[in-house]
Amino acid sequence: MIKPLSLAATLSIIATSSSIAQANEHEQMMQNMLQMQRCISETVDMRDIEAMASNGEKMAKHIKQLCESGQREQAQDSAMTYAKDLQSNPNFQAMQTCTAPMGRSFPGAQALQEEFDIDSLKDNHVCDEL
Repeated sequence: MIKPLSLAATLSIIATSSSIAQANEHEQMMQNMLQMQRCISETVDMRDIEAMASNGEKMAKHIKQLCESGQREQAQDSAMTYAKDLQSNPNFQAMQTCTAPMGRSFPGAQALQEEFDIDSLKDNHVCDEL
């Protein structure tokens, strides 16, 4: 009789601590999101980010056209130049800094870190990644 009681008590403790852990994780994620938003609002010029996004769409179309027309080296050179320009842009750097603490819990943050990685572009041809 004692074993089922202790098992029930143990399961109850595990369930309670699991709920508390999930609540703590959720609270931590919300705090990280607020911190990221605060960081972005204080350090990033959103007009510049919007302009970069617009230019990025144009560049993506241009690179795709180069790849489709067989101009692989021009496409790769264009992608490298664009990535280097972004990496040196203070607003892009600030955005990366603000989103970095989110890690994998915020998909956009991870993509921002990986998408314009110069080493990755050196190792993988941009036309093969499309």
